[in-house]
Amino acid sequence: MCIRDRFLTEETDIRARQIIRSIREDAKFIYCGTQPTWNPNAFLDREDTFVVRGEPDFGVLDVVNVIKGEKSIDEVRGISFVKNGEIKHNPFREPIKNIDAVPIPNRSLLDHSPYYNPKLSKTPHTAALTSRGCPFKCWYCVPNSLSFARELEYKRYCGKKPAPRLHSVERVIEEFRKIAELGFKSVSIMDDEFIWSDDRTIAICEGIKDLNLEWSCLARPDFITEKSAKAMAEAGCSYVDLGVESFDQEVLDAIRKDMKVEDIRRGIKILKDYGIEPEINVLLGATPVDTEEKIRKTIEEVEKLDVNYVLYSIASPFPGTDFYYAAKEKGWFVTEDKEYKPVDPSKEAIISYPHLTKEELEELLSYAYRRHYFNPRYIFKQFKQIKSFKDFRNKTRTALNLFRRNVIGWF
Repeated sequence: MCIRDRFLTEETDIRARQIIRSIREDAKFIYCGTQPTWNPNAFLDREDTFVVRGEPDFGVLDVVNVIKGEKSIDEVRGISFVKNGEIKHNPFREPIKNIDAVPIPNRSLLDHSPYYNPKLSKTPHTAALTSRGCPFKCWYCVPNSLSFARELEYKRYCGKKPAPRLHSVERVIEEFRKIAELGFKSVSIMDDEFIWSDDRTIAICEGIKDLNLEWSCLARPDFITEKSAKAMAEAGCSYVDLGVESFDQEVLDAIRKDMKVEDIRRGIKILKDYGIEPEINVLLGATPVDTEEKIRKTIEEVEKLDVNYVLYSIASPFPGTDFYYAAKEKGWFVTEDKEYKPVDPSKEAIISYPHLTKEELEELLSYAYRRHYFNPRYIFKQFKQIKSFKDFRNKTRTALNLFRRNVIGWF
């Protein structure tokens, strides 16, 4: 049985199924994640394939029991399948209310040696989730694959985003203890928002600070406080991914970020004061309000902050977002069928505005990366921060990728 959970890679996933079938004709397939949830029909060609829409945890288990003959397929909610040559979509399955009921992943089943985070110096490395979902309404936003599949399915049946679900502090600490016991040295917390409150954040940090784990997380700059930053630093937090998007207030308002530019600067300063590296995420062209002048202003504001890591991307109107529906209505897609197609937004634009074309967005993206990562001051700082051969290798690999993309122009 093969289970696939990929993000908007429909063509690749279906091709993988063809290859597996050529080797194992009797293989069964369970698709889950964002694209199968968004368009389940595209994955269902015969009765050996199933789609688990939305949250996959217990749906996948139910489908396995169906395959084993221990459960009737008609009673499994939230799945799509083929029966007697016809595609069936079973009724909606409510999101899991108590996500502590989901077992802690058994990380001993997977070889983690190929995986690393170049911004974390320690290996072996793994990833973890301490919550699901986000309450904010940014019009472009695609959360992590699990949260977005959950959101797409809920919106389809309920017309709104599902409420966030948080693991209990005790559950988070237990999972991190198991991670440490297995010999992992670093963890990427992949929550769409890790800092929900000072009390929760501090309690988690108190529970994991003796595990000698290096870790990172994602957070909104306006949620960062002195208390949380202090606790995170003492517990081994190395860097925080910040969804900044722009340093222009008009752009922030247009994308419904619900945040002020001064909040961004304040959050970054607090992290730096406590020795936590901020990674700034910036979106180019996330709204027609954006202009070349505003983007260049944002790039210059980023450079004034003297941070190591900046991730620039061209905004993609992913299916299911409000940005997607606006792009369809206004004709912003540059694809032949005027529809979304999977691209790497750190390289390529699939939108074009009358005042800001695809080519101009891509040139601004390349300029932004050159401006930051090929600054002699930045390069010197990176050499000073190398702590081991593995660290050197990972940073070199990342630098070569940036060089190919933004200097040589290999795509």
